[in-house]
Order: sequence, then C-alpha cells, then structure tokens
Amino acid sequence: MDASETVGEDSRGYDGGKSRDGRKRHILTDSEGLLLEVTVTTADVHDSKAAPALLETFMDQPGRLLKLVWVDSAYQGPALAEAFARHGVRVEVVRRSDGQRGFVVLARRWVVERTLSWLSRSRRLNRDHERRPDHHAQMVWWAAVIRLSRRLAGDAPRWPDKRPDRPAQARA
Repeated sequence: MDASETVGEDSRGYDGGKSRDGRKRHILTDSEGLLLEVTVTTADVHDSKAAPALLETFMDQPGRLLKLVWVDSAYQGPALAEAFARHGVRVEVVRRSDGQRGFVVLARRWVVERTLSWLSRSRRLNRDHERRPDHHAQMVWWAAVIRLSRRLAGDAPRWPDKRPDRPAQARA
C-alpha cells in the first residue's frame, strides 16, 4: 500500500510489480479468512522472503498448530520450504491453469484476498500513516478485531439494509 510522507525512507520500499512506494502487508489467515498473523515489510521485500518470519512468529506462540497451508506461486523457495518442514506444515501451491489470462478466481487464494479487502475497509489502512512498521501491524490487528467483534455481534454493516434512512425490510 502507498505510504504517506510521515513514513520514513528507512521503512519504505518500491514494489516494481505493482508500481507502489511504501510497505507491504503479509498475512496468515484461517480457512474462514480470520486474521492469524500479520507482518509489515518494505514494499521491495518479496513474499517468499517475508513468509518464513511470518510463519515463525505465528508458530512461536504456545498452542499454535498448522497442518495445511494454501499459498500462491510466489511463496516458494528453500528458506520457506525449510520453515514449513520444521513445523510439519504441508504446503499446497494454488496455481493458475496453463494459458489463463486476466482475473480468475482461484480456489483458496480468494480467502486471503477477501481478508485484505475487509481490512482495507478500515479507513486507517487505506494509506499507511504510521512511522513504524510495527505500529502499522497493530493497526491491521485493530481493524481485524473490529471486524471480528462486529461479526460476533451480528452487526456487520450490510448495504443497503443498514442505512438509517431506509425502513427495515421483512425477510422471507
């Protein structure tokens, strides 16, 4: 995501693939899309380089267990394979079919993309304003907790049903 001028040069980078200057969020979710772990790096850090640290941070906490992780083709490499093997995690790479072009929904990869979309609804996460990457990671957790608490309370905003100027509609 793009960074504002408050983000120092030492904690920002340039991602040539997406033509973005700033930081990148790396997240681990469960199969429902709930946030399990987040790491924030400079935008020039490749996914395969950040993922081992993300996995280690998650697995270092007592009681954490992963059996299977679905990843895209960017999450490959010896360091990552070693991290998965050390924790006994099976990895399945979700790939595009040969010859596929344009946007295509791929099994299991949409879960992480949906979670990133949910997090982006938080106004504070639309642009990175935090001076330190760990502060931005805490903002991501904060947005995830708000989303989870609304989901638990059954108060997730629904459009257009929750607009104050509309009468409640009867459900069939």
